[in-house]
Amino acid sequence: MTTKSVEEQVVDSKPYYFAHTLPPPDTIADWEPLEKHLIEVSRMAAEFAEPFGAADWGALVGRLHDLGKYSVEFQRYLISSADPDAGEEGAPGRVDHSTFGAQYAMKKVGGHRAQLLAFCIAGHHAGLPNAFAMDANNERSTLEFRLNKKSIPSADPPTDMAVPDLKLPFGLSGPNAGFQIAFFTRMLFSALIDADRLATEAFCDPHQSAERRQETPSLTALLDALKAYLQNKQSAAEKTMVNEVRARVLDDCVAASNLGPGFFSLTVPTGGGKTLSSLMFSIRHALQHDLRRVIMAVPFTTIIEQTADQYRKALGPLAERGLVEHHSNISPTRDTRQNKLAAENWDAPIIVTTNVQLYESLFASATTPCRKLHRLARSVIVLDEAQTIPIEFLHPTLLALQELVEHYNCTVVLCTATQPALERRNGFDIGIEPGAVRHIVGNAPELFAKLKRIQIARLGKLSDDELANRLADHEAVLCIVNTRRHASKLYDLLKEKIPDDGCFHLSTWMCAEHRRDALSRIRQRLKDGEPCRLISTQLIEAGVDIDFPCVYRAPAGSDSIAQAAGRCNREGRMPSGTVYVFDAEALPPHGLLRHAAQAGSELGERFQDPLAPEAIEAYFRLLYWSQQHRWDREGVLEQFADDLRDPQLRLQFREAAGRYKLIGDDQIPVLVGYNDKARTIRGRLLSGEAADFQLLRSAQRFIVNVWPDLLRELTSKNLVIENDSGIRLLLNDKAYTAEKGLSLEASGVDSEFLIV
Repeated sequence: MTTKSVEEQVVDSKPYYFAHTLPPPDTIADWEPLEKHLIEVSRMAAEFAEPFGAADWGALVGRLHDLGKYSVEFQRYLISSADPDAGEEGAPGRVDHSTFGAQYAMKKVGGHRAQLLAFCIAGHHAGLPNAFAMDANNERSTLEFRLNKKSIPSADPPTDMAVPDLKLPFGLSGPNAGFQIAFFTRMLFSALIDADRLATEAFCDPHQSAERRQETPSLTALLDALKAYLQNKQSAAEKTMVNEVRARVLDDCVAASNLGPGFFSLTVPTGGGKTLSSLMFSIRHALQHDLRRVIMAVPFTTIIEQTADQYRKALGPLAERGLVEHHSNISPTRDTRQNKLAAENWDAPIIVTTNVQLYESLFASATTPCRKLHRLARSVIVLDEAQTIPIEFLHPTLLALQELVEHYNCTVVLCTATQPALERRNGFDIGIEPGAVRHIVGNAPELFAKLKRIQIARLGKLSDDELANRLADHEAVLCIVNTRRHASKLYDLLKEKIPDDGCFHLSTWMCAEHRRDALSRIRQRLKDGEPCRLISTQLIEAGVDIDFPCVYRAPAGSDSIAQAAGRCNREGRMPSGTVYVFDAEALPPHGLLRHAAQAGSELGERFQDPLAPEAIEAYFRLLYWSQQHRWDREGVLEQFADDLRDPQLRLQFREAAGRYKLIGDDQIPVLVGYNDKARTIRGRLLSGEAADFQLLRSAQRFIVNVWPDLLRELTSKNLVIENDSGIRLLLNDKAYTAEKGLSLEASGVDSEFLIV
């Protein structure tokens, strides 16, 4: 008996169109029929788009996205390669199937609605395209080129699908109509990408698919755990003014959680317990209003782990499956497989992430960052340290937050000790609608007065030597400066005067693991009453839980001074601590830091207490509204300035994504040999081991990011080499010190690396 070839088996089979295959020895009987895949993606995309009122859009885009696989060319490639990932386009030999679906949508639907579908379908492998070419180099990647492309495989879908009467789930308004349409397209794209990847995973990797579907704790269960933890914490707390204020903040959060969804502000003095109180508000509010999850975004990775640790402690065992951390510095021991899977699409009740991860995803065009966006609909989004939204991206960011609140059933909480002035003012058309932000805590000035634990003293100009002498006179003191070089220089001066082990340095020239270890030692010395003098850059102001009796601050904006004050007499153990504001030898760096310092200085004489809420509000009004011309410095919104009277939507998704970068790509990662674990990772990379996900994630804890000029200096001294992973490796451990981290004092490669 003659065994039939795979091609002959396909001809004899009904149906003979497939979405995905499996490698031998599996036969075509085990392959996934294309119709089955389309039905499943359509079902899930509709489910994912339903929370923002677009289930019919999701169902249709899911049905259309892979119609191009109904072509002889694609099926031949699928059969000949037995490649389960044959759908991925762009690699040699792969068959373009997404263009057919985009063109089909234009024929069947027509108009702007069809173009929204076409953006999603054409981009479901390569990412959302630009509508048209910015120059000749990117012409072939545009939607315009794809829709006019003639040389594509001809597909033959089996049925003439009925097309629903699609309508946007909200009305379009004024000059932001193009932005609203682009935002909706990105959310629909997210629903499609997540549905497509989940359906593909279910067929190609059923074990992982089943693992992903394991049950997570409900918000009700998480709330019960949080209540029990806070009740025990309050019953054991000392009867101090600080704990009295924390209890009141918690009560106000509980009461406000009953209010309807929208914008809220949680303005709480530093040390007022806003981390757990905001979580209580968020979970209760979500349950009260049928919202699905809580997303906490913090500005820096230096505090995200601290926040997640607090949540884990409060939620107990439920946090293992109920909480997902999504950031670059997550510890590999905490980066469980379940965390990795859930971080792909944020399918968990509580997400802790960074502002960069959240904000840049809102403007992304690539598939991976967009995949999770639909999970934002019907969520509570807490923006910790909300005042850190960069001024040059303020307009597009505020528009995105308004879209989430107005059209995607979200609540946004601006959570900070220094509430920025983000509401619209007379004469300006930018900002949140006046009165739209509701205050969770009543009578915030009274709380600030009760928790006033410091006084501000202005010293005028101090030389570095004078400053070092003053610091040496204190047994316990924190000094915060504006640059890493200044911190390094000042630390060296202080060590000359105080040569014992009571002096510390903290900056981003130290890797994350090094900073964590240093903070642990500093906290222990403060607890034990031992001498402790710390020179730090402003990274310590970002919510780091530490308590000094005295703080010195180089010139800065009022918000930074308030954050510095939050590290002084934090627990109120003294009647009052002192924050000394001084002028350094050098001005703050050009740009925002200098402008903020000038604004803070300008208001310093107008208010008796420069940290009172009314003084902080005046500062932000001066800082923000005097720079309205910089609110969209990169021209992000220009990419969506669409005239809807034009028959062609001119949405430039990739261009906008490239312009909206909170952290520039100019810094280069360098792996340092901080400890044995770091040196082991470096050795594995030097040996040529493949840099897989786990190895690169482990390396994150030992990375120092440097600017190109510093990298050139390190390279000229033969201190670093580049690895295939894209990470530079520091080859001389003398160039990384236990005191200050990265140092340029060493030169050349350690001899051990020259031994073969």
